[in-house]
Amino acid sequence: MTSDVSPSRLLGVIEVRSIDYVPPSERRGRAWHQAPFWFTGQLVISTVIVGFVGPAQGLSLGWSIAAGTLGALAGAFLMAFHANQGPTMGLPQMVQSRAQFGVRGAALPMFAAIFLYIGLSVFGVVLGGQAVSLVLPGPPLLWGALIVVVAALLAIVGHDLLHVVLRRLSYLVVPVFAVLTVLALVNLDPRPAAHTDTPAAFLVQFAAAAGYQLGYAVFVSDYSRYLPASTPARSVIGWTYLGAAASAIWLMALGSFIASSVPVADALPNLRDIGDGLFPGFGTLALAVTLVPSAIALMGVNLYGAMLSGVSIAAGFRRFHLSVRARVIGIVAGGVCAYLVALAMPAAYLGTFNDFVTIVLYLLVPWSAVNLIDYYWVRRGHYAISALFDLDGVYGRWSAAGLIAYGLGFAAMIPFMSTGLFTGPAVEALGGTDIAFAVGLLVSGAAYLVACRGHNPAAERDAVLADRFLLGDAERRTVETGTGPLSVLFHRGAPDTAPILFLHPANLSAGCWQGLAERLPAGRGWIALDLRGHGESARSDRYDVATWAEDCAHVLASLGVPRAHLVGASAGAAVAVELAARRPDLVASVVTVGGAFRPADPDEGGLIEDIAALGPEAALRRHTTTAVAAPGHAAAVTADLSHNDAATTVAIWRAASATDTEPAAGGVRCPVLVVVGELDGTCPPPESAWFAQVVGARLEIMPGIGHLPMYEAPAALAALLTEHLRRSE
Repeated sequence: MTSDVSPSRLLGVIEVRSIDYVPPSERRGRAWHQAPFWFTGQLVISTVIVGFVGPAQGLSLGWSIAAGTLGALAGAFLMAFHANQGPTMGLPQMVQSRAQFGVRGAALPMFAAIFLYIGLSVFGVVLGGQAVSLVLPGPPLLWGALIVVVAALLAIVGHDLLHVVLRRLSYLVVPVFAVLTVLALVNLDPRPAAHTDTPAAFLVQFAAAAGYQLGYAVFVSDYSRYLPASTPARSVIGWTYLGAAASAIWLMALGSFIASSVPVADALPNLRDIGDGLFPGFGTLALAVTLVPSAIALMGVNLYGAMLSGVSIAAGFRRFHLSVRARVIGIVAGGVCAYLVALAMPAAYLGTFNDFVTIVLYLLVPWSAVNLIDYYWVRRGHYAISALFDLDGVYGRWSAAGLIAYGLGFAAMIPFMSTGLFTGPAVEALGGTDIAFAVGLLVSGAAYLVACRGHNPAAERDAVLADRFLLGDAERRTVETGTGPLSVLFHRGAPDTAPILFLHPANLSAGCWQGLAERLPAGRGWIALDLRGHGESARSDRYDVATWAEDCAHVLASLGVPRAHLVGASAGAAVAVELAARRPDLVASVVTVGGAFRPADPDEGGLIEDIAALGPEAALRRHTTTAVAAPGHAAAVTADLSHNDAATTVAIWRAASATDTEPAAGGVRCPVLVVVGELDGTCPPPESAWFAQVVGARLEIMPGIGHLPMYEAPAALAALLTEHLRRSE
């Protein structure tokens, strides 16, 4: 699927990504697509209203246009550099903030972003509803409700449809705004300057334009994250800058021209009257055919962004499956919130809008400074993507550097703030000049640089390199089944060799195979499956070895893999044996690692009791320390836990404890290697010895190793596996 497909085809395709990483296999699009997207995205009435600010301050037309133009250029400059983060990281804009603020600390700027998204959506409800009521009977807020519903549907379909709609909407709105601009130039006569061209008035218009542009920075890379990682930075930055700045300069200048020419600046009546200069009724028609589709499209963009930030905040405090259902709930919640706020919106919204834009600038400037400094100077684009989703990863839950820099920047801005709600003490001393934005950028950026002065890139190098397993060298695939999606990491190998299918232990995930996969020969392909109920795969109401084996067969068929070598650990070993017995045509060989082969009492060892007392995370962490011979490996194991709720964790544990490979063992006809750690207390060596004897397999006991050799001795395990594959092929 590409972003060039028609809207009719896209209506049946709902985006499955939310805040998760976009793998190379799903990257698409071209850098120039950013230009029409952002050009059309600002061809809306609210951009015209920003141009009203200068004349409202008594600024002359020429200085109003100059201030608006410079502000638009400055805001678009910062915005465009944020856009480059999308192709590099493959993540939504605000999720990237976790590297600077921590997985949970990033909730602070994300709440500010949600404030922006909902605020802009509210203006879409008000303005769009008013535009429809000009041509159709009914109260504006009734039509606003319909606009919210359509925008929510657009956001639910997602990224590709939003791109298509914004690009093609230009064919409608550009000609209409061009006609309105010509009519304004011909029929309006700007008033003489009021001789109040003060620096303060200039900076108010500049700040409004810059803040309006910078407001888009919080979601700019949401719409560049599907571009291939190889997309040149200069292309992404350049096209984004061109599109965003050009339309903003045009409509802000138009707004300043109108506000300088009419007794009362009110966007809808002013534009309607200008349009009626062509022929009666054209102004009303022009407003309806441009404002309503634009309001729907832009509200779709904002509801999409609100969902991404909302889901990210929630996921930072409670792990859950990043499903389409979660996306839909987030989008609907944002739409309902925007509509409820619109109901309380004052009729005279111009002053409210100006204050809103200014406040957004105040909230977002410190975040923008920290985010850009981190990306371009501190970490230079090198991030461990997986760690951004790990509370115990290298970025931590809370990052003092980012939070302190943000707080210092915002605090430094307070004396220089100037809005209808609050005016700082320094504003009067500066003759009414608002320089808060410049102060915020400098203080936040400098504070973050100082806080990161001792940053050691080597401390994060291992985590960044680990992403080559989880993200870089492997494609994250979703395999649909009748009972929910299964998530796999798929690394292509030489076409003439069968890949390895890795099957992890109960309550872990595909990430447990990282150290082993990194040590395999370069040409060896592999598939690491998150078994049902684990990792990013679907949860279920039933778990057992037979169902997991059926899922494995389905995954191989969906990926077009005719035969694979199965490598299963603990309960995953029982799944491998079951699949080998059921579908010998799919299995080239089997390797069991600390296999669970015969039923055990699930209550033995106290795991279920600890889950009830401590919760699943704490209980599994406690029992992890007994699963490995060296406690130093426990942290790596807990990082790969599936983070399920208590009921799911217990259900999976009971299914793993009920494994009985004896019926299936007699049906295994392929080569088998049985590996077990000498100190394995979970599935002791006698269990593996029994199984090896039943199937006539070679038994390898790894000295000094516990239940999980893939963590404790990945190099030694890789050597055993490589030798086994050589003998089996």
